Amino acid sequence: MNKQQFLNELEEILELDSDTLQGEEVLLEIEQWDSLAFLSVIAMADEHFDIIIQGDRLEKIKTVADLTALVEEHLSA
Repeated sequence: MNKQQFLNELEEILELDSDTLQGEEVLLEIEQWDSLAFLSVIAMADEHFDIIIQGDRLEKIKTVADLTALVEEHLSA
């Protein structure tokens, strides 16, 4: 799965229109970013990427780009 596919999955979780996210958005400024979205991202990373993201690590993520980099980091490891 590439970056755009990840962004598309994230848009689906956040119930955003396709191609809404570009990467530089601040998560806390996205109206739909809440505790359910937080948990859904953890589940999506596990299901689609076989990545376990610890909640405390995800709490440090500020932007969509940070989140994408975290997933890419796990994929390249």
